Amino acid sequence: MRRTAEEAAQTKAALLEAALFQFAEHGVAATKLADVAQRAGLTRGAVYHHFTDKTALYAAVIANSWDSVTAPVWAVLDSDGPVEDRLREFLVAWLRRLREDRHFRALLTITLNASYGPDQPEGISDGRASKSYGLADWLQRLETFLAGKRGGDGDGGGSGDGAGRRGTHTDDPSGAAAGILAWLCGTALLAATDPDLLPPSDASGVALPLRGALP
Repeated sequence: MRRTAEEAAQTKAALLEAALFQFAEHGVAATKLADVAQRAGLTRGAVYHHFTDKTALYAAVIANSWDSVTAPVWAVLDSDGPVEDRLREFLVAWLRRLREDRHFRALLTITLNASYGPDQPEGISDGRASKSYGLADWLQRLETFLAGKRGGDGDGGGSGDGAGRRGTHTDDPSGAAAGILAWLCGTALLAATDPDLLPPSDASGVALPLRGALP
């Protein structure tokens, strides 16, 4: 029985991965369950065993991939060190993932696909809700980080010359966070078109958003 459960889990994981790339490369509307099954090397019956229809599969792809694929990048913000250094490393890691990690790039392609309106079937609406929640969570993480509420002890001394406030952007963390989120989404759209269009995956490539967030 244990082996059967493990095999079922492996089958489901294979379907989710196949659907992730099929949706990213061909769009949700154009993708058929038979396409996903073929890509995974399985039968269409295997798809229906785990998912009632394409919209359920789509919502599962978003829900399953969001944290597992993006968590390593966001973990950079929770590391030790000055805010400016961590933000720079986070932005560079984002660009590198977009260039080198096909799972990351595919998920962002699906996340930023705005071709589905609110009148779509329930599964698609659930997927949109997951994306909206995820982006709102990213915005909140950035706001919290820029307000100096994460790892503030690593920002430098608390002297009266303002060194301790350097990089926290306490004047308008929400505006700075929105600006960074827009940059993240914009680079993801570039990567979906052609990763070679991305800025360099180094300090020079993230200088502009960093300067806008940390004047």
